[in-house]
Amino acid sequence: MRSKVSRNTVIPLAAALTVFGLGAIAVWLIAAQQLHAVLSDQKNYVVQKISLEFRHRDELLQDFAERANQGCSDKLLEEMRRALFDHNSTRDIAILDDGANEIRCTALLGALERPALLQPEAGLPTPKEGRIVWMNPAGLDYPHSTNLVVFREGPLAVISYPAWTGDLPDYRRWEVTATTPNSGTKVTVLGQSGVSGDYQWSRWNPFVSLLYVRSCELENGIICLYLNAGLGELAANEWPLLVTGNLVNATMAVLLFLQVRTHLLLRNSVGSRIRRSIRSGGVQFRCVYQPIIDLRSDRLSGCEVLARYEDEYGPLSPAEFIPEVERQQLTWAFTEIVLSRALKDLEPILDRHPELNVSVNFFPGDLDDVHVERLSTNPSLRWAASRKFRLCFEILETGILSADHMQKVQRFLDRCGFLTAIDDFGTGYSNISQVRDSHINLIKIDRSFVQELDRKLPAMRASLVGPMIEIARSINVEVVAEGIETETQLSQIKELKVRFGQGFFLSRPLETDAFRDFAQADRNNAPQTVVSMKRS
Repeated sequence: MRSKVSRNTVIPLAAALTVFGLGAIAVWLIAAQQLHAVLSDQKNYVVQKISLEFRHRDELLQDFAERANQGCSDKLLEEMRRALFDHNSTRDIAILDDGANEIRCTALLGALERPALLQPEAGLPTPKEGRIVWMNPAGLDYPHSTNLVVFREGPLAVISYPAWTGDLPDYRRWEVTATTPNSGTKVTVLGQSGVSGDYQWSRWNPFVSLLYVRSCELENGIICLYLNAGLGELAANEWPLLVTGNLVNATMAVLLFLQVRTHLLLRNSVGSRIRRSIRSGGVQFRCVYQPIIDLRSDRLSGCEVLARYEDEYGPLSPAEFIPEVERQQLTWAFTEIVLSRALKDLEPILDRHPELNVSVNFFPGDLDDVHVERLSTNPSLRWAASRKFRLCFEILETGILSADHMQKVQRFLDRCGFLTAIDDFGTGYSNISQVRDSHINLIKIDRSFVQELDRKLPAMRASLVGPMIEIARSINVEVVAEGIETETQLSQIKELKVRFGQGFFLSRPLETDAFRDFAQADRNNAPQTVVSMKRS
């Protein structure tokens, strides 16, 4: 009893903590996304200003390229000073000796007493041939001259010290990097070294990746801008969302704990009943059989085997015991019980009608190639194959396996003359190629689609029945319409030229004796006239 109490507490608690954790992650990501939008706006603004600065630089280099060879004349310096008023993002223009890296004069400083030497080894190449960049060269005396950038092309150089950095908050971490075109080496040009490295690491961490933005749109990808927001900024800016969201998460987690714990108490009792029954041979299970009718001839074509359960505590519906069978991984033992019981019940009918299709639901995991030996040695399947009975393996569409995982199983089914069907077609996500590659023989349209056919108002599911039938025809498989419950539904199914149908309007699931009577009374079928559900 102590272990039961522990299990009934631990599982709901784990579920509640999981939900709270997932909710907390979602709240975090939403808050981080909002901060990411702020970072993106700042990035776009800065990139625009840098792009303007680079455009002004290129215009000045082009305008004065030829005249720079004239030397440091007063006239040329005056013209360059006037040009600076039209290009306010550029700070100065300099003239160098064409054969050396010495700045002789600038528009603002005039002729220099001592030429400013630009060290060749400190220059960074750019995408444009002949253009080199220096960061913070010595020998230039400007007020507020931090972060000087010199772009040289021939005897002319444009000098700037970025003003756009003042548009970023003081607490913002940022970095500008340049990649040398020849060696591919990335160096820090401006800002805090390391932001770019943190950005690369953050790409693999979804919890912090939204706190970084990058733009490499400058200089043909050579220049990259990185911005980073800290956790403190996230907490300060988004605290209302973080607090409110996690309070909601906590409330949902408590409610989930109470609901799961109550449900688990009931489910565990059901699970115990099912487990004892299967391990003792499944005497509490019985089979009922729902006829499948050929709608063209009104003849019996087959039946679907349905399991029912009842013990001393009362009956359980399939919706109650099937999930327990799956949860306890007793699917194959359960299927063996149902298969053995169904073939024993139907043996007299199958002896007279060997072409009668007997559809049995199989769990997808039991049809993986790793289980082919278990299938091939099953006594019931071997007996059915030896008697050439036509069994149909029904698999839920939501659990259909890849064709690669069922190759050996499919060959085994083909050798035995068995068929394969997709059950509840339309409720899963399989596509035409997946169905075709799985070598399916039948498609069973889910009842939820059929039951909307006779509604007065247009229904989305009803409109999909026609396309599903066309899918089946395009890959040459037969169609069974499940859940036919009214004459109108039957009429519309026939208009769509669906050959086979199943549902309460045609027949409810029948106990063994009642199904035997139904088969014998079915237009006095002879074995040679039994309608096959397999395309020729």
